[in-house]
Amino acid sequence: MPVERADEHPTFELSGNTITSLAAPSRGADEAALFRIEVPARGGLPAHHHDHLDVFTVESGGGTFHIDDESIEIETGDSVVVPVGAVHFLEAGDDGTSIVVTMLAGTKLVRADDGSELVPPWVS
Repeated sequence: MPVERADEHPTFELSGNTITSLAAPSRGADEAALFRIEVPARGGLPAHHHDHLDVFTVESGGGTFHIDDESIEIETGDSVVVPVGAVHFLEAGDDGTSIVVTMLAGTKLVRADDGSELVPPWVS
């Protein structure tokens, strides 16, 4: 069945953030992944890049988004397209930030601090 109920979505933790997988190849979305990341107040996502395009929309809250050498204030409703290979990270504001992200199935996450690579379970 092509419908996955809200209570069936798997969740993961990454650096103090909650990631909810909304659709993934392992559950029938063969070519794409869709997930929500909830970042607590003043929390953040670590600096990283991907081997494919990364697109997200701010669902609630806001903060500062860093991409390569640029810093951009983001808020509810804003959408961001991150080019392939661009190092990026997010610093949430006082109310935290919730973003909904889509990317190609199997996209690698490469950490900027140690170069480690992985295909996270929410995109595989």
